[in-house]
Amino acid sequence: MNAIILAAGNSTRMKQDGYSTPKPLLPILGIPNIERTVILLQEFGISEITIICKSDLLKDYFFLKEKYGCQLVHSPEHYNTLHSMSLVIDKIDDTFVIEGDVVFARNVFFKAKNSFYYTMKYTNCDFDAWYPVLKENRIVKFEIGEFTEPCLFGVSFWHHKDCSIVRSVLRDFFTSENFKCPDLFWDDCIVNVLEQIYIATYEISPADACEMNTGKEYEYAQMICKKYYQNCEKFILDFNCRNWCQPQPIEIVFVQDNKACQYWHQRLLDYFNSQDNINTFWKPIEFADNEYPFVVKSIEIGNYIAYFDVAESAEYILLRRLFVDEKYRHNGIGSIIVNYIREYAKLTNRELRVNVYDKLAEQFYIALGMKLYFKTFRFSVED
Repeated sequence: MNAIILAAGNSTRMKQDGYSTPKPLLPILGIPNIERTVILLQEFGISEITIICKSDLLKDYFFLKEKYGCQLVHSPEHYNTLHSMSLVIDKIDDTFVIEGDVVFARNVFFKAKNSFYYTMKYTNCDFDAWYPVLKENRIVKFEIGEFTEPCLFGVSFWHHKDCSIVRSVLRDFFTSENFKCPDLFWDDCIVNVLEQIYIATYEISPADACEMNTGKEYEYAQMICKKYYQNCEKFILDFNCRNWCQPQPIEIVFVQDNKACQYWHQRLLDYFNSQDNINTFWKPIEFADNEYPFVVKSIEIGNYIAYFDVAESAEYILLRRLFVDEKYRHNGIGSIIVNYIREYAKLTNRELRVNVYDKLAEQFYIALGMKLYFKTFRFSVED
């Protein structure tokens, strides 16, 4: 499974609103929008990501190759998205195709057994929106106009079993005349294969994502992301490793259950107090207003198997506590938790810090790539 991001557009309407930065590079919560998309794709499990850009902007996108291993494909001219897809046609195979002006608040990627388009009921629908007409959940035709029903959004997925047909019909469209037509999109040709392949739809909410073509839409994009990331609760509770495209060692979900968190926090205290090399005085736990405790539930056994606690400040995210039941350690649970919180920190442009109580925990975080920041000194109650 791979992804192609179409980022070679000219941002004409955005420039008319006074924005000189290309749309994919406009910052959302402090980081370029296209970087947000890459982070969400990698969280989902896609590491093969190809970005198509204009040659004169290659240097502006190069950080995505250095930081995330993305492949950059460029062309000195941009005619339309059909021309862009001609540069990467051989990569269309179990592929998400994402327009560069799409902004994601939530991670809406998921696995499917068929090709599909994302759709949305637009708050302000354009006059040329594409409305998919369905029969038994399958697209049978498109209507173009202004609709109150869900219309195509700028993301689609093309399943392996369909991609030979998609590549073939695309190649038939690769003509000089079509490349130079500014109003032609790469998937205009899909209307010719609706009878040959099963294409479904998946509706998302305007609060989940949006398209960013104008200054007003850019303001809306910042608003929905700021609302979703006002704290970590929504992001963490949205976690579902069943949606990841790569198999996970154990299927888990994160749950808010204050009573269970109190119980598991006491288990953490009892564990550390039982260690021979620990001499610590613990106070009863009181969660602060900026602190968010969660328990981890195993989908397979239906029980809680771990606990963690996240605190937030304007500058950083703090993983205050992490405790995994001894019977379920060495299954990658701790790594999943830490890496997921790390994604939240990245998406909100903050560093992630952790509290470490013993050598084993220190070794665990070092193995994940974390570096020593500072040490804590104390006077104990016995001093």
